[in-house]
Formats: sequence, C-alpha cells, structure tokens
Amino acid sequence: MTAPAPAPAGLTDAQWDQQVRARLLTTVADLVPGAPHVHTSSEWADDVWFVDLVGGGRIVAKHQFYGLVTRGTPYDLLQVEYDVLRYLRAHGGAVPVVFGIAPGAQMILLEFVGCQTFADVLAGRFDTAIRRYLAGRALRELARIEARLADAEFAGDRRVIPGASIDDLAAAWAPVAAGAIDGLHRLWHRHCGDTPPNGLVDAIETLWQRLGARQPSLGATDYQPANIVVGDAHRRVTFLELSKLGWDWTERRAVQYTTSVDGSGMSLLDADVVGLCCLDSAALDGHLVIFQLLLAQRLLQSGDVDSRRLARELAVPLSADVDTLEVRRCLQLLTSC
Repeated sequence: MTAPAPAPAGLTDAQWDQQVRARLLTTVADLVPGAPHVHTSSEWADDVWFVDLVGGGRIVAKHQFYGLVTRGTPYDLLQVEYDVLRYLRAHGGAVPVVFGIAPGAQMILLEFVGCQTFADVLAGRFDTAIRRYLAGRALRELARIEARLADAEFAGDRRVIPGASIDDLAAAWAPVAAGAIDGLHRLWHRHCGDTPPNGLVDAIETLWQRLGARQPSLGATDYQPANIVVGDAHRRVTFLELSKLGWDWTERRAVQYTTSVDGSGMSLLDADVVGLCCLDSAALDGHLVIFQLLLAQRLLQSGDVDSRRLARELAVPLSADVDTLEVRRCLQLLTSC
C-alpha cells in the first residue's frame, strides 16, 4: 500500500473522505459491467476501499491521490497501473482484473482477490506447509511478471518513474554496504560484547559488491509483504501496487516481499523453497543477508530491543553458494556468544 495521503488544503479528512466516496458511487456505475449500484463501502487501507455491490459481489476501489501530479506523463500513475495490469493479465500474470480507470476522479477499480496478505502469513497465521507453498508460488509468479515487463512490445522502460532508473538504483545501492556493516557491528556488540572479525566485515562488503554487479530488471518499486494478497483457500497469490515501475534486482524484490519488516527478520524463504524456484539461489541468499543486517541496524538504533530472533535468522542458509555459506557460518557465532 502507498503512504497515507493528506486531505487537500481547505478540506478536513472527513470532508475529503466524503468527497472521494461520492465519486466512488459514480465511478462504479460507469466502469463495472452491468452498471451495479454500491451497497456499502469500507476502507481497507489508506485510499483503498472494499466495495460491496447491490445484488452481491465485491470489488476494490483505489484512489490514486498523487496521480494528478503525474497525469499526462509517460509514468502517469493511474494509466501505468491500468496498462500494466491489463498486459500482465493477458499474459497470465498474477495480478487482479482491472475494470477500468476514471482519470477525473483518479480512481482505479480492481477485482477483489482477498483480504489477507503476506504480512498476515508472516504473522504466523498459516501452517508451515502453506507458508512454503505460498512463498514458492510468489517466487514463480514474480519471475513471470518481470519476464513479461521486459517484453519489447510492452516497452515498459519508457514508463519508469523518476528516481527509479538504473543510475538511480546504483546511487541508492552505494551506501547499503555501510548500513549493513553498521548493523553487523551493532548486533555483534549486543550479542558478543566486542567487534566482528575483519574477515566477516570484508565478506559482507564483497557480497554487497557481487550483488550490485548483477543485471537489474524492470518491475515494481513498492515491494513489501502487504502488497501480495493471498486468496482462493490459500492457493492463489496476487501482486498489487504496480503503478510505479523502476529498475531493481528480482531477487531483492523477492526477499523483501517475503520477509517481515517488524525487526524479527523472519523470512518465508528456506533452502527447500529456494532450491525449487527459478531465481538465482545465491542472489536470494545474499540479498536476505544484507536485508536482515539493515533490519538489525534499524532495530538496534531504536534502543534496548530484543534481537535474538534476528540473530537466529541470520544464521540460516538458503543456498549452497560457498561464499554466502561462509558468511552465514560466521554469523552463527551470534547465537553462541
């Protein structure tokens, strides 16, 4: 989901909500087949509503609050999301059906695919077998989505949002090593009382360099567990938030879609899931190490917190990559100091 949008100047939040809901009534009748009437609507997340229809059925309505800023550009948020979803659905992508867009109201209407997300899966509400199935399914569907976005006929590279080019990615990746190493130092000091070995610090930097040298792909720029919905008796996964396209590494997206952001570092990925997927296992393993160390930095900057779970997660390997296995082996010392 996107960040909360403030009401426009001169309107209270309640007035703005009422205005958007009024637009919603007209938009549903205009765009949904059969021109149904709205029975009730309830806010699911910021600027996202579940809309129950008279006579049965539910759809999802999303208001693209910042869409007017990009309207008429190649990266128009509303138009890009509409085009991406239509293209991916036509090619078997795991995305919702899109009924249409109303540029004047900055609304997009989508198929209702469920109300549980990977954030719920990570919260422990599913058994191990289902968690593994969903993680494997998400990796396969992510690979399929990004393969389709690379199609020449789609020409998605022309629609990249400002700040998400390949050069922007390189600039954003540049300080990541320092952040991960800072997280390592904080964890080591917390659990072992001293500083990590120089060899481990060097290995983390080498891992960062190796990951950064890989070819990125075109895809979503908002990749987090809340943006994969679980539906159909826990068998279907559906990717949301595809209004902003940009360059990044598929494996980094995969890691962040499937890893808790609450500071525990818990991931839905394990060696069995990774071993059966079509993505690069060493890159998945490496990106998870870096991401977990960045979580450690953020967690431990906040003060006296429990980081034992995160330390345990850092010790669990995902691949047979020799270099990453050595990093994980050294990180196991965090659990025995």
